Amino acid sequence: MEQLGPAPATLAPPAHHPRFPLSDSIRGIAAIAVLLVHIWLFTGGFGGFTGTLPNRAMVRLDGFVAVFFLLSAFLLYRPLIAHRTGGPAAPSLGTYARGRFLRIYPAYWLALTVLAIVPGLVGVFGDKWWVFYSMGDYFDPGFHQSICPVDEQFRCGLPQTWTLVVEVTFYFALPFYAALTAWLARGRQPRVWVRAELCLLALLAGLSLLFSGGPLSLHQEAWFRFTFLGHMFWISIGLAMAVLSTVYGLRRETYPRPLRWLAARPGLCWSVGLALYAFTVFEFYPAPFPVAPFEGLEYQALNLIQGATAFLLMIPVLFGNPNRGAPARLLRSRFLLWIGAISYGLYLWQVTPATDLGFGGADQGFIVVLVGTTLIALPAAALSYYFVEKPLMRLKRVPVGEWLRRLRPASNES
Repeated sequence: MEQLGPAPATLAPPAHHPRFPLSDSIRGIAAIAVLLVHIWLFTGGFGGFTGTLPNRAMVRLDGFVAVFFLLSAFLLYRPLIAHRTGGPAAPSLGTYARGRFLRIYPAYWLALTVLAIVPGLVGVFGDKWWVFYSMGDYFDPGFHQSICPVDEQFRCGLPQTWTLVVEVTFYFALPFYAALTAWLARGRQPRVWVRAELCLLALLAGLSLLFSGGPLSLHQEAWFRFTFLGHMFWISIGLAMAVLSTVYGLRRETYPRPLRWLAARPGLCWSVGLALYAFTVFEFYPAPFPVAPFEGLEYQALNLIQGATAFLLMIPVLFGNPNRGAPARLLRSRFLLWIGAISYGLYLWQVTPATDLGFGGADQGFIVVLVGTTLIALPAAALSYYFVEKPLMRLKRVPVGEWLRRLRPASNES
């Protein structure tokens, strides 16, 4: 696949594995969408949380969370299975674990600590500090209520990190899933194990949807809602796309006819995705999906549509030609590539200033809070990327023993 320059250290694939360069920019678009939703939320909507078109259009940008989960599943799973069709070897479990730890925890610890000092977060330095630093706060439904006053809930740690908890549980589960599917594929031709795995993923996706709403709903259970289990429908789409990409490689002429037809029409994919987004704007209650008062079937329908939208948006990114079509031209933007690189820091640093500038403090309007939050979060994210995330991610393939050896003073080695 054509390259757009070297991949950022934080987003680079394992050695010898292909890069999907437009994925950096789609991550940037998703990061901007999530920022806008948070600003909207912490300024009380446009004239309140009413059913006006601007409110509806803004809140349904929450569908980009599905893009994050889908993309994460694709980019992490593909290197684990590429060897099944003669591709590069999978990273070792140790390399995988180091990479995930270094990608997530140091930058999170930095943001949590700094923001707990200035402007000050509630509970972080209390006797339950270890719960915040381990990201275990979302596994106890009553934790935040027991630690933080009602009017300080959005300054109780980093509340946006519920999606990060979902990601971390997925990181833990993925090697086990890969081991299961490796057994499924052992001794079988690709066309056989691919069908079996796609059926398995369809089953997992269906079960996730089934238990997310309706009479069997587990949506209010923390172990389901704040883990990969509650979002397995979106994640399964990413895993399925990784399977297809592995089997058919980067040779577009070998894709199954429906996928080849869609990949050759990136504008159509995005147009239909935009139409689905517009449908959610008009048909669903204007509140973020994690807290909206949806009935079971309504929540399932929104999950289904947002997953389909993410799938259509990602086809040109993962299967299309990165040099052709309107989506590719947009996604080759250097600004979006840069936002994609620093997107994790932007995610970590945005909610606290938005809260303090919005209804949690200064009570400013959308534009003021957007500008103020951006002026705080964007530089903080850039500093986090260049001085913490990027240097540490260069160590992801270095064993712990080698880290310790490098840290020894030169005098000890002589």
